[in-house]
Amino acid sequence: MTSRLPSGIYIANANEINAIVEIEQKCFPGKVGYSKRQLEHLILNADSDCLVEKQDGVIRAFLIVTYRQRSLTCNIETIDVDPAFKNRGIGLKLLKAAEIDMKRRGMRWSQLEVSEGNEAALKVYKNAGYTFKERLEGYYKFEHNGTHNAIRMVKEL
Repeated sequence: MTSRLPSGIYIANANEINAIVEIEQKCFPGKVGYSKRQLEHLILNADSDCLVEKQDGVIRAFLIVTYRQRSLTCNIETIDVDPAFKNRGIGLKLLKAAEIDMKRRGMRWSQLEVSEGNEAALKVYKNAGYTFKERLEGYYKFEHNGTHNAIRMVKEL
């Protein structure tokens, strides 16, 4: 990510992996979330970006977006906000920052998958301009918000 980021948003580095894993485990306890190994791969991979939102040196949220070569569509893998900092607009701030950089990279579309049972996230994404693309039955191996199903949403950038 080469663009100038909004105040309080930074590109994650290897020293922040443990803090990111801790937030992931708070947001998705047990086997539901990404493992430390998976997060390390996503954070350190050249084909993905991990943005963190920090205040007073504390990571309060992170977002991971992946890019595919020769594709105009990128995928938001996850947006996690530490439960202690929810409902403050932090996730939306990260999403908007990521979308600015997606455009600068020449992306035309952003897509994401969200649990069919996560009504709060579905509302945020809809309000941010994402629209329903398809329902993915049995998408999650483990139950997320009372379901194994996901909704794929897309946004033209």
